[in-house]
Amino acid sequence: MLVVRTSPITEVANVARLTESFEKQKNIGNPIYYILPSNKYLQEARKQKVGIAFKTFDDLADLILKKANINFFPVSESERTLFFQELITRDKSRFLETPEELRHKAKAYAETYGQLKRIGLTINDLPPQFKQMSDVFIEYETEWVEKQRLLDPENRIHQAVSLEHLDNINLGGIVIDGYLDFSTLQYMVINYFVSLGVDITIYLPFIEGAEIIEETKAQLRTIGFEIIEAEFPIKQTEPDIKVSSATTMEEEIYGILQEIAEKSEVVPLSKVGVLLADERSYLEKFVKLAKLQNIPIKRPQKKELKTSLLFQFIHQSILKHNGRFTSRWDSLDLIDSLLRLQFFTSFDYMTKKKAYVETGFLDEEMKEETDVYVAFRKTIPKKASLYSYIKDVKNLLESSRLTKTWKMQLLSESSTKKLQQIRNEWKVLEYIIDHLTKKLDMLASQGLKELQVHYHIFVEWLSEGLEKGAIYVERTPKHGIQLYTFRDIALFKGTDLYILGMNEGTFPKGHKLGGYFQESDLRKLPVPFAAPSSKLFRKKDDAFFRQLFLVSNSLSFSYVVGVDPHNPLLPSGFLEPWKSQTEERKYSSAARFAKAESLTKEDRVEKMAYHVGIGKQVSELPIELETMVTKLAQLEEGNEKVSLEWKQKLRKDKLSVTMLESYAMCPFKFALERILNIKEPLEKRATIDFRDTGSMLHTIIEKFYKQMNLVGQPFSTFTADMSEIAETTLMDIFEEEWTVVESRHLDFSKLQLSIEKEEWQKKLRKWWLAEKKHFWENKQLQTMHLFRLEEAIELDLLINDETTITLTGKIDRIDIDEQGFVIYDYKSGLASLNFDREVRPGLKLQLPLYLVAMENRLANGHYEIDLSSSFESLPGKITAHGASYISLRDPVKRAGNSVWREEHFEKNSPFSVNFRATKEETLESETFLAKYELKKRLSELWEGSSHDFSVKPLKCISSCLYKPVCRVTQDQIEAGEGEWK
Repeated sequence: MLVVRTSPITEVANVARLTESFEKQKNIGNPIYYILPSNKYLQEARKQKVGIAFKTFDDLADLILKKANINFFPVSESERTLFFQELITRDKSRFLETPEELRHKAKAYAETYGQLKRIGLTINDLPPQFKQMSDVFIEYETEWVEKQRLLDPENRIHQAVSLEHLDNINLGGIVIDGYLDFSTLQYMVINYFVSLGVDITIYLPFIEGAEIIEETKAQLRTIGFEIIEAEFPIKQTEPDIKVSSATTMEEEIYGILQEIAEKSEVVPLSKVGVLLADERSYLEKFVKLAKLQNIPIKRPQKKELKTSLLFQFIHQSILKHNGRFTSRWDSLDLIDSLLRLQFFTSFDYMTKKKAYVETGFLDEEMKEETDVYVAFRKTIPKKASLYSYIKDVKNLLESSRLTKTWKMQLLSESSTKKLQQIRNEWKVLEYIIDHLTKKLDMLASQGLKELQVHYHIFVEWLSEGLEKGAIYVERTPKHGIQLYTFRDIALFKGTDLYILGMNEGTFPKGHKLGGYFQESDLRKLPVPFAAPSSKLFRKKDDAFFRQLFLVSNSLSFSYVVGVDPHNPLLPSGFLEPWKSQTEERKYSSAARFAKAESLTKEDRVEKMAYHVGIGKQVSELPIELETMVTKLAQLEEGNEKVSLEWKQKLRKDKLSVTMLESYAMCPFKFALERILNIKEPLEKRATIDFRDTGSMLHTIIEKFYKQMNLVGQPFSTFTADMSEIAETTLMDIFEEEWTVVESRHLDFSKLQLSIEKEEWQKKLRKWWLAEKKHFWENKQLQTMHLFRLEEAIELDLLINDETTITLTGKIDRIDIDEQGFVIYDYKSGLASLNFDREVRPGLKLQLPLYLVAMENRLANGHYEIDLSSSFESLPGKITAHGASYISLRDPVKRAGNSVWREEHFEKNSPFSVNFRATKEETLESETFLAKYELKKRLSELWEGSSHDFSVKPLKCISSCLYKPVCRVTQDQIEAGEGEWK
């Protein structure tokens, strides 16, 4: 008997109907399969009637295959995608793309194949434009489906309905309840059981005006079903409809929860239902915010495996690791996740991790355990049987010391929260081992122990299988709000229904065929039943919407309109009849915080904080909030000054020029770096430490000139013989110094160090060419001497009538002749010297102050003996020619990185001065200091450096190490940068 009966949508799988099927099953003596459209229906039905086999269409296909004694290994759609990746990995010559492109191609091919099967067709039915895929599809079916018996959901149904007539199926009948329509594959299953002569009863919900229901009846009639219509009374009462908009998804959820809470005394939570039009986007946020508002949700609390420490440890730190453990940084992620799995106290965890990062030290027990995981990953083959991969991972987990450690923790730990965390991780371990055991048993039973896959395919396959898993944390509460989708909303038995996320594009949702299929292809293909066109899905959504009015008399729709009033997001077209009554942006932060009532203490504090934040006076602030307000006001000002006692302790009358520069750049950074001595966080470097290369550069230059015996000599002493050996000498010294740099960067690969080394060799050769051009082979400077290298100096400056400070520094290079001197500062990076924007504010003080220091030394006879041995007669006063930075990025330049007396700007200047350099009438010290008011600025910097460490940067560097703890605002950055413009 093949019967279709119409019935009220609220009677799906009711007790009377289930009892009738149960009694019939007892009389026949064979089971009746009761087919329902969702897991929620299946759960509810099982509660109402024990003894009936509640199944799905996939279960019907599996029944046929088992009755025909066909062994198979069930795989998911995502696993099918991985098998397509394996096919393409085996034969890379098939596609000339990158590995990433191959993965995308494999996914598109797998989805195209799946779509072909979902519309009931075979490879022979492929449209002409897809023929180039047929070889891959045939290989998949030959290798994976026929030979290995790995059947995805679509192939299970195809193989089941392709079998010839089965005897002794021992099925008393099939009842299909709650479906509005059927997919192509579902129609194929129904049609197959019709051919077997099985009694089938289908209950179709009655939804007035729903075209999809009428089309389903017509399709079933062609298969042989008798349609028995029933009359239903016309609904008399008009439903109460409300439509609200919200600025954001969070505010929409907050608003709905607030309304539910306010009405809870009149409408108990058991009578309230919430339907999420977009469950994927809304579910997690809804559950989280409901918990914050102390509103229970009738669903068990679960912890997804992918959020557990153990899963991250296994998947990310071990399986997905590249297998290269050449330095402690390569093992850091593994060590870190393993330490967290030990559940140490915060102090112990940080101490152990710090010791490992700094020295690579691990205690003996931890090192032994780590070595086991490292050895596992290093020895795992690139290709092997799926069975062996699973077995190796299972053995690794079963032999780990984790359970022993956790057992000890459980005995000694007193924190309930930590005990729960340990228990959850233990449950995850048990779940994973059980999952692997089942996979091993299934592979063995199907004769698939030799199934070969590449390692990366195995990792993705295992991850895919585990990510869907979850462990129970708390049971479903007895009372609370029930969550629904459009597919199972007919289960709602309450009075007030809230439908969230009713945006255009969300409901009705856009429909797209899988893979490369387009809807136009459907019109050219022999689809046996119900072609999945967008028109069909729109009719289905229409029926879903109409059913809402049959399950509740109070419907509250809501959607997100956004925060931009000029470009609002739009509501679903289904809400058009009620558009005029929509409250614009009803649910918003401003509206929520404006309400005087609060559901929880946290809600009350949050509202107070909001009103304080917008500048309102709020009485009776909680102590913690009042403290926070006071602290924030202080922090916003950025003032950080120490007491008089500390000012006296920190005051120094002798300090380096670079310290003053550092203070001028950012007082707050200066305090962290030089007063508190907060060290740079240890991390694996991606580039060679500039401090090491900077030190190396100065050492190389000094050694080079000393070995060439050119220090203290005039440029004229440089000979052709020296020129021939100079570069070789330079490179030999570089090789010596580079070994020092390499010893401090053992974590770098040989390739990376080789590239860096080659770059530095190029820089030094370029530097030496510039040195020869500007100095040693410069015919106009033959009488000038390379006087000093790395010369330490001190400069006493009278700040005021009572105070003299001593500034210290080191001049990289001093050149001198009978008319004057030049100082140079070697830089490995770029260098500039702008007197108004950099020197006057104190950001660049070295060259100007070194000029003054050298003039003072020469004037007081500090170098008299040295100079008398170099020159026949000494002039009365040797003044500065100029000063320049020499950057290894462009060592030839003497442009914006130098300052010179004006006479050196002539065309034939021996110093090759560029017109963009700074021109000064005189570099005489007192005149020079007065012009740029440097004494005044130095006094301010010296005074501030002992007590004022406020957040007032003149130059805020984007790569600053202290950004995570700095509260500088964009306004403060702009104010500092603009102060000296």
